[in-house]
Amino acid sequence: MRTLWYAGLLWLAGIVLFACQSGDLNVGQSIINPQQLQVQSVDSITVKTSTVMRTDSFVTSGVNDMVVGQWKDANTGLQTAQAFAAIDYPSNSLVSQTNFRLDSLVLELGYSFTYGDTTSTFDLEAYQLNRPVLAQLFYNTSTLAYAAKPLVKQTFVPNQNSGTRLVKIRLPSELAQTLYDKIISGAITDNITLNDYLPGFSLVCKSTSNTFLGFTTNPSVSGLRMYYHDTDINRTQATLLFSISSLHFTNLKNDRTGATLSALKNRSDVVASDLTDKTTFVTLGAGLQTRVEFPYLNDFFRPETFADINRALLIISPVRRDLRDNMNPPPGLQLYQTNNQNELIATVPGGTIGSDVAGANYSSDRAAILLTDSYTIDLTYYISQIIKKKGLSQPLILTVPTSSGFNTLLPYIQRVTLGDRLRPNDQLQLKLFMTSGS
Repeated sequence: MRTLWYAGLLWLAGIVLFACQSGDLNVGQSIINPQQLQVQSVDSITVKTSTVMRTDSFVTSGVNDMVVGQWKDANTGLQTAQAFAAIDYPSNSLVSQTNFRLDSLVLELGYSFTYGDTTSTFDLEAYQLNRPVLAQLFYNTSTLAYAAKPLVKQTFVPNQNSGTRLVKIRLPSELAQTLYDKIISGAITDNITLNDYLPGFSLVCKSTSNTFLGFTTNPSVSGLRMYYHDTDINRTQATLLFSISSLHFTNLKNDRTGATLSALKNRSDVVASDLTDKTTFVTLGAGLQTRVEFPYLNDFFRPETFADINRALLIISPVRRDLRDNMNPPPGLQLYQTNNQNELIATVPGGTIGSDVAGANYSSDRAAILLTDSYTIDLTYYISQIIKKKGLSQPLILTVPTSSGFNTLLPYIQRVTLGDRLRPNDQLQLKLFMTSGS
């Protein structure tokens, strides 16, 4: 009985082995032969770019700096930055003192950043505000009334590195003496009485060079500093700092009259890159962003041997010639879905599986002889879905992401000019790396 059982088991195993080995062993090889797979690169995909408006206002109060300066070019027009600030009354024991003498009153401004030309002189004017600044949120469109004539003017060469160097502007002796006398007499004892006499300042750029100066609002650095001394035999020097208060903001104005982008008047307006020397623009403060379209991607022809998309990279090249130009482009750019009003609708899925947002940081090769820099955005998942007919190509907006907020105004000042797909240098490309059979 046991012999018959073993014989049956051997007979069954033979049938199974024969069944596994029977039939055509090359089934599946005729679909895609692994030995014939190859990766192909395609960089001829049409990418259409244009410049559009970004009309959203943004808060400029409550950040760590304020900006003064201007920028003008034939394409984007004129952008100006004007700062407004009140000052705080400091704790002191000067009331009724008779053994001190005033030396001077100086507006001192510490650097937060410089952007643009730092080789030309910068003309700065300070105007007195007409009335005290009320506590509220201030935006890039906010402004305050100020005197018709400046209190003081100063011309200087900006310091490219922030460091500890200060811009120092001596205020008129009459104003300084009156402020000092009012403190000694007890007429000014707090912020209310101080701002009734001296509500604050507006700082205005009168230069024609393309320069923005960011001044820190650190209360230990920037403000009005009163210099005085003791009248005793030692003539001991002393100072009193009236710090820039939390009531400060920056107004940004954009005038595109006569510029190539003067056609941008409404959200829906578009200026093609062909009209701006095969370039587009991104700068938050000037309200400019780039619209990106893949007009023929929905009709992309897949070869019969097409297997899959390995990688899809959107390579965006800034128009820049020198890393030492003091005009660093935005540190990062991001793509958003949009509509015919060029509004930001949603983020674009990035990476190979769509779990990331489609964005990139600015990168450059400092070892290269010629400047090599770019933003390279991984659009593998997004492009793959379109090519596989699982999604449609829609217009996108390329701009600076603002979701995390900023504690400085530098990201609103930074600007970048981007080449389009036909620009001889600094060319924009959508590169596809596809696996297919030979």
